[in-house]
Amino acid sequence: MQKLQNIIVIIIVLAVIGWLKMPYEQKLSEELHSLKLVPPRLSLEDRSRLKQKAFVATYGSLRPTIAAFMSVRTTRYHSDQEWDKIEDSFNEIVLLDPYNYYYWDQASWHMASNAAADMRDNKNLTEVGRIKAFKKYIQKGKDIINKAIEVNPDDWKYLQLKAKLEGNRYRNPDYAAALATYREILKLKDLPPYPERRTKIEILFTMQNLPKLHQESYDYALELYHLADHYRTPVILNEIFIGQNHPLNTVKQPMTFKEIYGSDKIALQKLSTKWKTRNLGQKPYGVEEAVKELENRLNTPQNERIFPHKPLFMKE
Repeated sequence: MQKLQNIIVIIIVLAVIGWLKMPYEQKLSEELHSLKLVPPRLSLEDRSRLKQKAFVATYGSLRPTIAAFMSVRTTRYHSDQEWDKIEDSFNEIVLLDPYNYYYWDQASWHMASNAAADMRDNKNLTEVGRIKAFKKYIQKGKDIINKAIEVNPDDWKYLQLKAKLEGNRYRNPDYAAALATYREILKLKDLPPYPERRTKIEILFTMQNLPKLHQESYDYALELYHLADHYRTPVILNEIFIGQNHPLNTVKQPMTFKEIYGSDKIALQKLSTKWKTRNLGQKPYGVEEAVKELENRLNTPQNERIFPHKPLFMKE
């Protein structure tokens, strides 16, 4: 009888302690979820999408651990080019650990880069079939990133991932969409300084792939130039020079070589690099003429010039 009474007392004490701790534990759980330190609770629909091992993990704190093991397993699927298995695996992995940027990045990379490239080079498909499959897997990569943004709406890294894929020249690029996404990043609250600076420069890079925005690109480069010294990068300086030489641009006050670059020597260096690395389809207005002028002005040796003088007997 005494033993039974002791058991009853212990049960009552444990129940009271549990009841007293419940508000604290509930508040702690809510704080951990709000800070994204633990994965969110899964809905019944999400639970139904998980296979047995992953489903077991939902009942404890094993979700990130199971996700990590599943991620390692995808390397085998990658070697065997089993893209559908990789897709299915990452669909589960991001359910288990949805705040882990690495998994979303890997999932989109496998679809938009590896699987898409494999489809493009697949000799078992017709030309039309290869193009269709190539675009299909790129879209799968984009869909994964869009889902990541839904789950992590305030994290600039996912928007950056989206913009990079949209603006990838080898992945069916949509530069207008990339530009819009980069601008979304700048609207985020509490955006750290580095991604803010990087995004503003990426906006300029993206504009350069949209020829109709020649005036806007030039004006934007000027705005950044006057905003802060750390924006005076080669891409911005060259865009100012090319923009003020664009025949269709409105230019209020053209800048000299010294005003843009600081000296003729630096101007020649930056403009020469621009000429050598110019992209197909982009017209570097004024660069060829400027390099020739600067080479003459600085008495650049003939063997070091991009545009050496032709001997008299070779001139027309």
